[in-house]
Amino acid sequence: MQTQATNTRARDNFGDDFVAIDAVNVKLASTLTPTLLNEFRFQWGRDNETQFSQPPLPGEPTTAPGGRSPQTFIQNGFSFGMPEFLERAAFPDERRWQFADTVTMTSGNHTLKFGGDINFVKDIINNLRFLGGEFSYTGANSLNDFLMDYTNFTTNGAIRALQTNTNSLLGYCPFVVVTGTSPTAVANRRSAGKCYAGSFTQGFGVLGLTMKTTDFNYFIQDDWRVTPRFTLNLGLRYEYQLNPEPINVNPALPQTDNSVDDRNNFGPRIGFAFDVTGDGKTSLRGGWGLYYGRVINSTVYNSLVNTGVGTDRGQRQFVSANNNLPVACTGTNPTTIANDCPFLPIYPNLLNVSNPPVGAVQYFDDDFQLPQIHQWDFIFEREISRNTVVSASYLGSFGNSLPNFVDTNLPPPARIVSLNVVGGPFNGATLNQPIFVGRRPNTAFAQITEIRSDVYSKYHALVLQANRRLTDGLQFQTNYTLSRASDNGQSSVTFTSNNLPFNAFDQNAEDGLSNFDRRQKFVTSVVYSPNPFNDGAAKHIFNGWTLAPILNAFSGARFTGNISGGITPNAFGFAGTNCTPTQNFPAATGCSTPGGGANGSGGANRFSLVPRNNFKQPNIWYVDMRVSRRFAITEGTRLEFLAEGFNVFNRTQVTNVNSTMYNLSGNTLTFSPTFGSTTGADSTLFRERQIQFAVRFEF
Repeated sequence: MQTQATNTRARDNFGDDFVAIDAVNVKLASTLTPTLLNEFRFQWGRDNETQFSQPPLPGEPTTAPGGRSPQTFIQNGFSFGMPEFLERAAFPDERRWQFADTVTMTSGNHTLKFGGDINFVKDIINNLRFLGGEFSYTGANSLNDFLMDYTNFTTNGAIRALQTNTNSLLGYCPFVVVTGTSPTAVANRRSAGKCYAGSFTQGFGVLGLTMKTTDFNYFIQDDWRVTPRFTLNLGLRYEYQLNPEPINVNPALPQTDNSVDDRNNFGPRIGFAFDVTGDGKTSLRGGWGLYYGRVINSTVYNSLVNTGVGTDRGQRQFVSANNNLPVACTGTNPTTIANDCPFLPIYPNLLNVSNPPVGAVQYFDDDFQLPQIHQWDFIFEREISRNTVVSASYLGSFGNSLPNFVDTNLPPPARIVSLNVVGGPFNGATLNQPIFVGRRPNTAFAQITEIRSDVYSKYHALVLQANRRLTDGLQFQTNYTLSRASDNGQSSVTFTSNNLPFNAFDQNAEDGLSNFDRRQKFVTSVVYSPNPFNDGAAKHIFNGWTLAPILNAFSGARFTGNISGGITPNAFGFAGTNCTPTQNFPAATGCSTPGGGANGSGGANRFSLVPRNNFKQPNIWYVDMRVSRRFAITEGTRLEFLAEGFNVFNRTQVTNVNSTMYNLSGNTLTFSPTFGSTTGADSTLFRERQIQFAVRFEF
């Protein structure tokens, strides 16, 4: 299931993937009259996908269900164990019945098309994320923390047992938190077995459910040839997605009865083509359309099963770290001492499935709208010589009502706190950011995530092209794109997140460049098949060759500078179970955050002195090449030998970098010297050099 060229997952973390697809497609095209055509299409299909984890390797723990190892993630290192998305006994077992019909009618200068598409889908889903648990080791000491916990495991708790008194460092996690001039009291530190500073996650409950969706789509289009030089295209499309009704409504949370029922999705379209000079060599084309997207089934699925009801009916995703323990530990009485929290297991043990802690809830906003995209383009094209054209295009899109995931079970920020920045490009600066402290407003649940449709995206691009069809043995296609993509928090996540914004009360602070922003892109492909000689030995030596290089070069992907480590309220004068501000520094312990992370909300952990996606990975460029030679055997048969090379210069294509910009401890942010360093060159698209040979016989 992992297909990258290189991978930081252990062998048993790959998983086995099985796919069984059956389909029946029927098409009936009918000519009813010389000016009236009808096309009917029908599809029945079944897509049955199953994925299972592999047995653990020697030395790995076997405490996860089925004798598997819980997933263990070490930041900027490696991971092993059962992946969070397995097991998948059915994900999905999808049954589809689809009917579509299109009528085409010609009348004078008009070609009218209209029709519809009805798609019935039944999904049988059997998957509980984090079934095997996940221990996440993050921060500057992630590897050392893991080694401490793993050694404690292999020695049957001997390391943890070394805690003989409160003044000893033995048996505690291998770091020292400095507050003022002396180390903090070891009684408030984490013990061996609970050194994971990132988070612990575990899923509970039923393994899945069966859900049905029906998509209705209707359209009408008129292609109107107004004059011999001007054509107008007019259209209208209507879409409606019928989603399942809630099946696990929680009486304590009436909003879990919400479902997506967006019925106003009319999408007008308009386009034109104009022969500017009347000689067929210069054209101006353009168009605009309003398009709608679906809310993906995995999001609908999560809103059905994660409603906070009992695990006999639904699912619970429990997430906790050492700095957001209140709900996880007792539900009402906060604590900040990880060793005293029964719901933080000792690595690699999992929580008791018969007594699961409170979990997260996801529900749709009652005004949720399907994603809406405006798209437009204007293209000027000119033929400059035989079979050779150049063009300039302006492309744009504006998206709104894009999905967002916001935790509504957070208290407002307690206040703005100041963090001292040490090292890096912001050395000596002060970061002022909100801090979230205290209990959740509804202590009966963890995150209560509202699935909103309040994100927008913008894209603008200038595209220059020069294309030549094969003429005199030469063909080429060349284009250059200069673009900018921005949004206010577009996530494009497959699975529902508990909380995405840095500050759940300030979505505007998410404005920045998009994850998809690639400022410049240049692509050129050439096919050169010269036949310079008509006879003689030169014809047999030099004719019949084909060279076909392709060059791709574009800007590197964007990434955000993040903060590693969780904020500690007592470093800013908060104390006691009610998080009362005090004058002491550090204050007494007892105050915690509701969500953990850089500001205590459990949302984004970005370094907020710079916008999202302010940094760029190295540029990517690579050359592919095909060389072939054809030999004529008889008049109707040919033999071709060919060699193809991909990334022929074997250039390393960086696909991921270390995004940890600063490490947080107390009220100080310390620059991470590995920020921006390469951590991945393993994309399935950008591979190491590969060469293949082939022989083709044509007859």
